[in-house]
Amino acid sequence: MQAATARKSSRKKRTGAAPRERRRRARERLIATALRLADRGSFRELTVDQIARSAGLSRSAFYTHFGDKEELLLAAVEEVSNRLYEMADRWWHGVGPPAERVRRAIQGVVSVYAEEAGLLRIAAEVSTYDEQVRRLWLDIADRFIVATTDHVRAEQDLGLIPENLDPRATAEALFWMAERCCYIYLGRGERKPKQVVDALAPVWTAALYPGVIPAGQLSPRAYVTR
Repeated sequence: MQAATARKSSRKKRTGAAPRERRRRARERLIATALRLADRGSFRELTVDQIARSAGLSRSAFYTHFGDKEELLLAAVEEVSNRLYEMADRWWHGVGPPAERVRRAIQGVVSVYAEEAGLLRIAAEVSTYDEQVRRLWLDIADRFIVATTDHVRAEQDLGLIPENLDPRATAEALFWMAERCCYIYLGRGERKPKQVVDALAPVWTAALYPGVIPAGQLSPRAYVTR
């Protein structure tokens, strides 16, 4: 009796997991298809029918996952922003000398951005005309800026970052510099990730830790890629 009950329970788990896995795969296929089509043409001109048909799904199947193509884009961007945030946290809550933490964080962020360059480039462009996407884009930016502001203030209290730097203004300047470099150089494929890291890391370090980090450590040649 107990064995039969266990078998039934096992079957329920398997049958319950299978539909969830199918939904997950279908959702991922819709996102990947939409980004591929947008990369070839224009996200603005892209239709739900085109996305669904190219993904091998029906129009109604699309709407079981997303309300419209903008919602699809928002979902994809939110997932990637969480990965970017995890990489940035290497500086905020990492261990080791400040210059090393800065570089590890920038390496992680640049790596994720390079991997998802198509999506992030499309999102940045759509944010110029779609208010919902624009709000999400700014909310994501503000999340990074707030965390950076808090960290700058904390390291000022420790005497690592000069007190004459305004935490919020510094965070905004550093974030938007990095975001624009990634968008221009990685989003358009103009530079390799290592080149972007080698450009950004010394600037961040020099801006945040002048006099604290020996000058020799500000050179990209002083770092070991991890």
